[in-house]
Amino acid sequence: MTTVTAIHFNRHEDPNGELCVYESGKDVPFDIRRVFTVSAKGGDLRGDHAHRQCSQLLVCVSGKIRVSCDDGSVVTQHLLDNMGAGLLVPPGIWAQEAYLEKNTVLMVLCNRGYEADDYIRDYKEFKNFVGGRES
Repeated sequence: MTTVTAIHFNRHEDPNGELCVYESGKDVPFDIRRVFTVSAKGGDLRGDHAHRQCSQLLVCVSGKIRVSCDDGSVVTQHLLDNMGAGLLVPPGIWAQEAYLEKNTVLMVLCNRGYEADDYIRDYKEFKNFVGGRES
């Protein structure tokens, strides 16, 4: 069964600020092949898709994001509100990100490069995809 996993990162705080480390093979459970950031206005929805093969590690570096994750039968909600915690979203999970505050920024670490064919953007197609999955 495919599950979403919370991950906590090494945080180093001092009077000048905070540093978080995201290392392949340590806190990040895969080799990082791609990194991108997404910013949106408070109240905006992003995502609304699943991946066939790509795993993504979502980290909110500024603001607050509520992530809804759907495995085809159960929907879970996760709050990302600091750069010291992330959400590992494996293939076969439909994810939607709700940006809850102004100036919110999401960083996404991926185990694959961009592949247009890896995206499932139609929910009915997603349900068919996960319906064939073995538990």
